[in-house]
Amino acid sequence: MMYTSERDYHSTKLIKKGEKELDSSFSRFADWILEEFGWRPINVIYDKIDPNNRPKLSLIFELQGQASVFHNGTGYDEEKRKAIVDKFKTFQNDPHGISDNSDIWVIFQEFEPAEQAACNERIPQEEVNGFKTRFLEQQLWEVARFGAYTTFFFLTKEQMLNSKESGLQAEIKMEYLKLLKPYDEFNYFSLDRLPVVFDNKENFEEHYKGNWDQFYK
Repeated sequence: MMYTSERDYHSTKLIKKGEKELDSSFSRFADWILEEFGWRPINVIYDKIDPNNRPKLSLIFELQGQASVFHNGTGYDEEKRKAIVDKFKTFQNDPHGISDNSDIWVIFQEFEPAEQAACNERIPQEEVNGFKTRFLEQQLWEVARFGAYTTFFFLTKEQMLNSKESGLQAEIKMEYLKLLKPYDEFNYFSLDRLPVVFDNKENFEEHYKGNWDQFYK
């Protein structure tokens, strides 16, 4: 998972904005990944990490789900990882000091989820408070943001269930999308791609003891 505080995120965002280009030394390698696996990474970062100065290859795709082609259901597909490492070595040769026995750690990341989180976090808290106030009469208790996800809490389970039947949940989703859009630089949010959840205070207190750390575990 990519975090908005990481260098990989900021580097990839510059590419997405057109202010920077993929390192030309990685271009043919990225084209090969497209031909072999169906998606072209928008960014490729090769560096060394501790401990032991281990080589790390980060392949960053744009949209959520694109990196799933490298998973086999329980983790990364080792055959695909090895194929990527072998091909990367043939393209790079000497410039980065990669030897045939280098133990390269490959990670697959996606930019869209990280940017969605950044977008949601950009909404000033006072705007979120104002949004919540609009729905106080409908017993909306809290609006809690965590990364890209937003949870709308009603006071009781009954109110939460009724809000779905009455169409209130659909209204809240539509209005929250309007709140997000001014901060959605790359148009990653839509009603079909809006990571929101509806819950209730009764459940929060009964199962999580009113503890946000427990809720987000």
